[in-house]
Amino acid sequence: MNKLMDPTRLERARRVEARHRFVLVGTIVAMLAAQVLLMMLIVYVTTIDESFAVEPNYYQQSLDWDATMAQRRHNQQLGWQLELTIADQANLLGDRQLVCRLTDRDGHPLDGAVIDLVAFPHARGSDRRTATLLPMGVGRYETTLRIPRGGKWEFRVAVQHDSETFTHIELYDVNAPRALR
Repeated sequence: MNKLMDPTRLERARRVEARHRFVLVGTIVAMLAAQVLLMMLIVYVTTIDESFAVEPNYYQQSLDWDATMAQRRHNQQLGWQLELTIADQANLLGDRQLVCRLTDRDGHPLDGAVIDLVAFPHARGSDRRTATLLPMGVGRYETTLRIPRGGKWEFRVAVQHDSETFTHIELYDVNAPRALR
Protein backbone atom coordinates (compact mmCIF):
# COMPACT_ATOMS: atom_id res chain seq x y z
CA MET A 1 0.00 0.00 0.00
CA ASN A 2 1.23 3.45 -0.89
CA LYS A 3 2.28 5.59 2.07
CA LEU A 4 0.81 8.65 0.44
CA MET A 5 -2.58 7.00 0.14
CA ASP A 6 -2.69 5.75 3.72
CA PRO A 7 -6.20 6.72 5.02
CA THR A 8 -4.91 7.53 8.51
CA ARG A 9 -2.31 9.80 7.15
CA LEU A 10 -4.78 11.49 4.78
CA GLU A 11 -7.21 12.03 7.64
CA ARG A 12 -4.51 13.61 9.79
CA ALA A 13 -3.46 15.89 6.93
CA ARG A 14 -7.09 16.97 6.42
CA ARG A 15 -7.43 17.81 10.14
CA VAL A 16 -4.19 19.83 10.10
CA GLU A 17 -5.31 21.66 6.97
CA ALA A 18 -8.74 22.37 8.48
CA ARG A 19 -7.09 23.69 11.64
CA HIS A 20 -4.79 25.95 9.62
CA ARG A 21 -7.76 27.24 7.60
CA PHE A 22 -9.64 27.96 10.83
CA VAL A 23 -6.65 29.85 12.25
CA LEU A 24 -6.15 31.81 9.02
CA VAL A 25 -9.81 32.73 8.65
CA GLY A 26 -10.06 33.46 12.38
CA THR A 27 -7.04 35.77 12.20
CA ILE A 28 -8.52 37.68 9.25
CA VAL A 29 -11.91 38.03 10.97
CA ALA A 30 -10.24 39.14 14.22
CA MET A 31 -8.18 41.78 12.38
CA LEU A 32 -11.28 43.13 10.60
CA ALA A 33 -13.22 43.19 13.87
CA ALA A 34 -10.34 45.00 15.60
CA GLN A 35 -10.33 47.57 12.77
CA VAL A 36 -14.09 48.17 13.15
CA LEU A 37 -13.79 48.50 16.92
CA LEU A 38 -10.86 50.91 16.57
CA MET A 39 -12.82 53.11 14.14
CA MET A 40 -15.82 53.11 16.51
CA LEU A 41 -13.52 54.13 19.36
CA ILE A 42 -12.03 56.96 17.29
CA VAL A 43 -15.49 58.24 16.31
CA TYR A 44 -16.57 58.11 19.95
CA VAL A 45 -13.48 59.96 21.21
CA THR A 46 -13.73 62.69 18.57
CA THR A 47 -17.43 63.31 19.12
CA ILE A 48 -17.40 63.25 22.93
CA ASP A 49 -14.64 65.87 23.23
CA GLU A 50 -16.28 69.32 23.44
CA SER A 51 -13.04 71.10 22.63
CA PHE A 52 -12.82 69.39 19.24
CA ALA A 53 -14.45 71.47 16.52
CA VAL A 54 -14.54 71.68 12.76
CA GLU A 55 -15.28 75.03 11.18
CA PRO A 56 -18.73 74.75 9.54
CA ASN A 57 -18.66 74.98 5.74
CA TYR A 58 -14.90 75.32 5.77
CA TYR A 59 -14.48 74.12 2.20
CA GLN A 60 -17.10 76.55 0.90
CA GLN A 61 -15.43 79.36 2.87
CA SER A 62 -12.14 78.58 1.15
CA LEU A 63 -13.85 78.70 -2.24
CA ASP A 64 -15.39 82.07 -1.30
CA TRP A 65 -12.06 83.59 -0.23
CA ASP A 66 -12.14 86.27 -2.92
CA ALA A 67 -15.65 87.34 -1.85
CA THR A 68 -14.49 87.46 1.78
CA MET A 69 -11.58 89.72 0.87
CA ALA A 70 -13.90 91.93 -1.21
CA GLN A 71 -16.22 92.20 1.83
CA ARG A 72 -13.27 93.23 4.02
CA ARG A 73 -12.35 95.96 1.54
CA HIS A 74 -15.99 97.07 1.48
CA ASN A 75 -16.00 97.19 5.30
CA GLN A 76 -12.98 99.52 5.20
CA GLN A 77 -14.64 101.73 2.58
CA LEU A 78 -17.77 102.02 4.71
CA GLY A 79 -15.72 102.94 7.78
CA TRP A 80 -18.43 101.77 10.15
CA GLN A 81 -17.46 101.01 13.73
CA LEU A 82 -18.99 98.28 15.87
CA GLU A 83 -18.34 98.06 19.60
CA LEU A 84 -19.43 95.06 21.66
CA THR A 85 -19.91 95.15 25.42
CA ILE A 86 -20.74 92.09 27.50
CA ALA A 87 -22.03 92.35 31.06
CA ASP A 88 -20.09 90.55 33.79
CA GLN A 89 -23.32 89.79 35.63
CA ALA A 90 -25.19 86.64 34.62
CA ASN A 91 -28.20 84.73 35.85
CA LEU A 92 -27.92 81.11 37.04
CA LEU A 93 -27.94 79.82 33.46
CA GLY A 94 -25.19 82.20 32.35
CA ASP A 95 -27.43 84.56 30.35
CA ARG A 96 -25.73 87.94 29.95
CA GLN A 97 -26.65 91.22 28.37
CA LEU A 98 -24.75 91.91 25.15
CA VAL A 99 -24.79 95.49 23.85
CA CYS A 100 -23.60 96.59 20.42
CA ARG A 101 -23.04 100.18 19.33
CA LEU A 102 -22.94 100.81 15.60
CA THR A 103 -21.67 104.10 14.16
CA ASP A 104 -20.81 105.37 10.71
CA ARG A 105 -17.48 106.76 9.52
CA ASP A 106 -18.15 110.11 11.24
CA GLY A 107 -19.22 108.56 14.56
CA HIS A 108 -22.96 109.11 14.02
CA PRO A 109 -25.17 106.28 15.29
CA LEU A 110 -26.68 103.96 12.69
CA ASP A 111 -30.28 102.98 13.42
CA GLY A 112 -32.49 100.55 11.55
CA ALA A 113 -29.89 97.86 10.96
CA VAL A 114 -30.40 94.12 11.26
CA ILE A 115 -27.53 92.63 13.25
CA ASP A 116 -26.95 88.88 13.40
CA LEU A 117 -24.31 87.39 15.66
CA VAL A 118 -22.52 84.06 16.05
CA ALA A 119 -20.46 83.60 19.21
CA PHE A 120 -18.35 80.73 20.49
CA PRO A 121 -15.60 80.20 23.06
CA HIS A 122 -12.22 79.23 21.65
CA ALA A 123 -11.93 76.47 24.26
CA ARG A 124 -15.17 74.90 22.97
CA GLY A 125 -15.35 75.84 19.30
CA SER A 126 -18.32 73.60 18.56
CA ASP A 127 -20.43 75.36 21.22
CA ARG A 128 -21.86 78.09 18.96
CA ARG A 129 -24.53 80.61 19.95
CA THR A 130 -26.52 82.70 17.50
CA ALA A 131 -28.65 85.77 18.11
CA THR A 132 -30.29 88.67 16.33
CA LEU A 133 -29.77 91.93 18.20
CA LEU A 134 -32.78 94.13 18.88
CA PRO A 135 -32.60 97.85 18.04
CA MET A 136 -32.82 100.11 21.12
CA GLY A 137 -32.31 103.45 19.33
CA VAL A 138 -29.33 105.81 18.94
CA GLY A 139 -27.19 103.12 17.28
CA ARG A 140 -27.57 100.75 20.21
CA TYR A 141 -28.59 97.10 19.77
CA GLU A 142 -29.04 94.50 22.52
CA THR A 143 -29.66 90.83 23.11
CA THR A 144 -29.35 88.28 25.88
CA LEU A 145 -26.80 85.58 25.16
CA ARG A 146 -25.93 82.50 27.18
CA ILE A 147 -22.23 82.84 28.05
CA PRO A 148 -21.76 80.57 31.07
CA ARG A 149 -17.96 80.66 31.22
CA GLY A 150 -15.23 83.19 30.89
CA GLY A 151 -12.31 83.04 28.50
CA LYS A 152 -11.56 84.04 24.92
CA TRP A 153 -14.71 84.20 22.80
CA GLU A 154 -15.05 84.97 19.11
CA PHE A 155 -17.97 87.08 17.92
CA ARG A 156 -18.84 87.14 14.22
CA VAL A 157 -21.25 89.93 13.40
CA ALA A 158 -23.14 90.58 10.16
CA VAL A 159 -24.89 93.95 9.79
CA GLN A 160 -27.47 94.67 7.10
CA HIS A 161 -28.36 98.38 6.81
CA ASP A 162 -30.33 99.57 3.80
CA SER A 163 -28.50 97.92 0.88
CA GLU A 164 -25.12 97.75 2.64
CA THR A 165 -23.60 94.72 4.33
CA PHE A 166 -20.94 95.10 7.00
CA THR A 167 -19.14 92.24 8.71
CA HIS A 168 -17.05 92.28 11.85
CA ILE A 169 -15.09 89.64 13.77
CA GLU A 170 -14.03 90.40 17.31
CA LEU A 171 -12.08 88.39 19.86
CA TYR A 172 -13.29 89.25 23.32
CA ASP A 173 -11.89 88.24 26.70
CA VAL A 174 -15.06 87.46 28.61
CA ASN A 175 -14.80 87.62 32.40
CA ALA A 176 -16.12 84.76 34.49
CA PRO A 177 -19.77 85.43 35.29
CA ARG A 178 -20.86 87.07 38.52
CA ALA A 179 -24.30 86.25 39.87
CA LEU A 180 -27.02 88.86 39.54
CA ARG A 181 -28.18 90.25 42.87
